[in-house]
Amino acid sequence: MSGSPRVGGATSRLVRSALLGAQDAPAVRTRFVGLATLRIAGCDRCAECTAAGRCFIDDDMAELYPILLEADAIILGSPVYWGSPSALCKAFMERVAGFGLREKKLRWKVGGAIAAGGSRNGGQETTAIAMHAWFHSNDMIPIGITAPVTQWGPTSSGGLGLDDIERDVFELKMSGRTIGAKEIAWMYGRKIATVTRVLRAGLSATGLDLPDTPYGFELPEAFPAALGEIGADEPGTPWPSPS
Repeated sequence: MSGSPRVGGATSRLVRSALLGAQDAPAVRTRFVGLATLRIAGCDRCAECTAAGRCFIDDDMAELYPILLEADAIILGSPVYWGSPSALCKAFMERVAGFGLREKKLRWKVGGAIAAGGSRNGGQETTAIAMHAWFHSNDMIPIGITAPVTQWGPTSSGGLGLDDIERDVFELKMSGRTIGAKEIAWMYGRKIATVTRVLRAGLSATGLDLPDTPYGFELPEAFPAALGEIGADEPGTPWPSPS
């Protein structure tokens, strides 16, 4: 999903590259959604969705709710606007509240972040971190990429022109190779698809769910009595001496 207000820009191209990587995993279907062609307003915090379980704002966000519910993983990309996601991307993130606040309906879905900026240190990491915070807020499973050059997710510093991203190449001195931003996004998509398949297989095999209900609407009937025995100044247990 591209949160760029531009059609076919660097963000969209990186997201499409990630989707190609996801398709490299067996039995994976992908769908690209560009928010640039949609009309999405920001959340006005009317709070009516809390009780009704749906959003009352009349715009194109209604088309995205069933897509989000069906997906097992969501790759969200945004250009860097003042060190943060774009207003369009942020509006989309806010409007997930339209599902209703009592249920986090995106929980257990895998999340991936992609950020495109106009310079090498142009706020890509802070933009990706904002999207990771959104994943956490929805009980999703955020995924980073530890190889070869980034942690929070694929980034680009060639977002000022359509052709700049092609020149966005990283030199890998340890291997003597170079790799482009689109290739990193491809690797990221493949990783997200793999983690998603492993997660779904684990959920199916164990039958387990998260032990907590969002926002604490259902608390355990009793907590372990041992919690009351934990003292504030209790000394730690020393590590055993090596033999």
